[in-house]
Amino acid sequence: MRFCHSPLYIAMFTALPSAQIFAAETSPSPIEIQMNTIVVEADQHKEVGTAKYNQEQLKDMPNGKKSISDFLKTHTNVQFDRDAYSSGNQASLAPEKISINGAPNFANKFTVNGVNTSNTFDPVGESADSNYYGAPSNSQTANINTDLICELEVIDSNASAEHGDFQGGVITAKTCAPKSEIGKLHGSISYDYTNSDWSRFNYVDDAEEADFEDQDTDHHKEYTTQGISANVYGRLNEEWSFNAFGATRGSRIPVMSGLAENDKIKTEEINNNAGFTAYFNPNDQQAYQFGIEHYEYDKEGYYKNKINSDYTIDTITDTLFFNAKNKFNGFQLEQNLNYRTTELDRRLKSNTSTIWNYAAGSKDWLPNSKDGDTLTDGGFGGNIINQQSTLSYDLKAIFDPIKLANTTHRFKTGAGYQHNEGSWERPDSMSVYTTRADLGTASCAVGDAQCDEADLQYRASSTKPWESWSGQYSRSGTFYNAGKFTARQDQWHVFAEDDISWNNFRARLGLRADYDSLASNLNIAPRSTFEYLPFSNESLKFTAGFNRYYGNVFLMTELDEKAYTTYANLSRLATYQNSWDESNNYGWVTTYPNSQAAAVRATDVKTPYSDEKVFAISSQIKNLDLNLKWVNRQFEDRIEETRIYKTTAAGTEALDYRTYSNVDGGHADTYTFSMSNINPWEIGQTQHKLGLGLSYIDNETTRGSYKDMDSDSRNAYVSLNGSIVPKSQLPVKDAPFTARLNWEMKGTALPFTLHNFLNFRSASTNYVATGDKVSWNGENISVMEEQDFSSKFTWDTRATYDWKITPQQSMTFGLTVSNLFNKHNKNATDNGKLYSEEGRRFIADVTYKF
Repeated sequence: MRFCHSPLYIAMFTALPSAQIFAAETSPSPIEIQMNTIVVEADQHKEVGTAKYNQEQLKDMPNGKKSISDFLKTHTNVQFDRDAYSSGNQASLAPEKISINGAPNFANKFTVNGVNTSNTFDPVGESADSNYYGAPSNSQTANINTDLICELEVIDSNASAEHGDFQGGVITAKTCAPKSEIGKLHGSISYDYTNSDWSRFNYVDDAEEADFEDQDTDHHKEYTTQGISANVYGRLNEEWSFNAFGATRGSRIPVMSGLAENDKIKTEEINNNAGFTAYFNPNDQQAYQFGIEHYEYDKEGYYKNKINSDYTIDTITDTLFFNAKNKFNGFQLEQNLNYRTTELDRRLKSNTSTIWNYAAGSKDWLPNSKDGDTLTDGGFGGNIINQQSTLSYDLKAIFDPIKLANTTHRFKTGAGYQHNEGSWERPDSMSVYTTRADLGTASCAVGDAQCDEADLQYRASSTKPWESWSGQYSRSGTFYNAGKFTARQDQWHVFAEDDISWNNFRARLGLRADYDSLASNLNIAPRSTFEYLPFSNESLKFTAGFNRYYGNVFLMTELDEKAYTTYANLSRLATYQNSWDESNNYGWVTTYPNSQAAAVRATDVKTPYSDEKVFAISSQIKNLDLNLKWVNRQFEDRIEETRIYKTTAAGTEALDYRTYSNVDGGHADTYTFSMSNINPWEIGQTQHKLGLGLSYIDNETTRGSYKDMDSDSRNAYVSLNGSIVPKSQLPVKDAPFTARLNWEMKGTALPFTLHNFLNFRSASTNYVATGDKVSWNGENISVMEEQDFSSKFTWDTRATYDWKITPQQSMTFGLTVSNLFNKHNKNATDNGKLYSEEGRRFIADVTYKF
């Protein structure tokens, strides 16, 4: 505890004994006089490339999803994935994908209370929930509710040498540390609510409107989203304090089952957070934190028109952490020890998928189905479990400033070790039956689920004649065997940094070395920042930076090759045999192919990295803070899944295998200008703070992930301007110019706050699928063309009113309106499908503080 020994404080401290004596003599009961601790902190040096947000900013900003990534829409160097704006998934609770200065959206580093919560196993996952080798995942394993955060720091450029394992930016969140008086509990409980009736939908065409009316899993026409969060903290005594938090947020999203007219299945997404942190501060020289946290994102899904296709995908993260700060003569030592486990678990209602021919009274669960139709029973992808455990230890020493000649040096050095173990597991074998045959005169064997004795009429195609079948049975398909494969990754790092001050100059020179056992190479990353203050103050500052950032090699790139060995062909005879029974597996034969055409072969890859150049001019003129910045990123050794083809005997090109290789990652130039007032402007009985951010990005990188697990080449390649190109290598073609305006107005006579966020995105040219197909290597692939899109504008606003119940209790009522003017904005997905962005939506919330 640090006190400010001001004259006022000394006078109050001297008067306190007299006041206590007087109270004892004149009052029948003692009067308790309590003083609040006065803390004085020196102003920290404002770093170019670093933005810090406090609890008030996090709560007042319009943030419909209460997620970190949604909050970062205010940051000038952050770009969003197109899906983040889609009206079709506005009820989704998954964190949005963000890019910083043109880096891949999976190349950012997220930490919560010092624990690295980035997904270093497989941050991209597969393209669909139904993939047989994995499920979609996200770069964040802990999607923490912003109601629980008190501090958020974003480093988009000029990162210190102590930060590693990223190519985009570093996002650091901290929960609330108690600063209240001893012996009293404080906290808050918040509740928010919205539903589809509070939303407006704007359709780009009749096709999209039909998709919403069909209410599939990608078009949330009907939903209810609500959440509750609680935070309790207190100081038990001078040394011990604690903070406990919990939050749950859910979206109920009914989708049409397709199994009966107007029949709906209620799918759901849930995001849960819980944690407890103990703080031990025995004296001014020591500070310790012990914490445990739990994060969970659950998704229930269903495939329309397919019976028994229910599935769940759960992402669960648990962390334990210990942080220590110790001050010694001449330096401060900081240590972080933490352990994290993350699991992605997909479970299916039915671990078998069968395509049947329509048969009246038997295979007829779809309304209006008829002879010649096919129907699907069961789910897709099978049960999958991805697990990762991470043990890490970091040590950092910050030395007190020392004088050398006319310069002042502040040295910082550190080291760390991280051990990762990951596993890919299919706990149960999965069978997919795709081809049927006529049962003929035979009878189904007892227990053969892939046999049906109902008569039917069937023809394979419109050009084939009708056939009369006396029942049907599955005779071929694909088998995905159970199995578990593991991988290990060890990482070490050391860094050293010198912060030098000399007259009007400041330089931060650093060097970081990382070793990654998967890449098996030692990476050296120089970090340097130079500042010149011609007037020796913040009225004018020039900043230049030259830095290198190394990213990650993810564990799944090591496991893909093993996972594909579980694939096999299923077949049995074209005539049903009476001898088939459980003992001979009903005649099924499993054949593992000699060569896996879709397999991914492991290969040695280098660690991807980005080289950064920064130049900035900053100025504080009277009450204005102005910043002009240029960030250039060159992305090198990007890891990408590459398809290797071979020439067949017929002279055509066929897929031989796939592998990971290092390719050019492109470059991006980001120009930003920001202006804000330092202290609020007083207008009448209101205070106003304005923040303007302008950004322009010239992005020559490619969109998508580091892999393309779709074995169907028709979905991997597109035709563009007469050339065949990989879809994942289509250049990013989003709005190059963005203008953001934050306007906060607070009442001085009335306890209200009105926060407005205006977002303008310039016109752009994106790639759109025409619906046409062209033949390539025996396959029909989609044709895409460039299409111009007009500019987009949204105005989000949040109004709050505080009601003081008692001196220690209050209620805050809030209303958030996104896209206030219901602006109709149109965009296109990465697959080239047109879609509408979110219309006007209302979100109500209430918070009780004590």
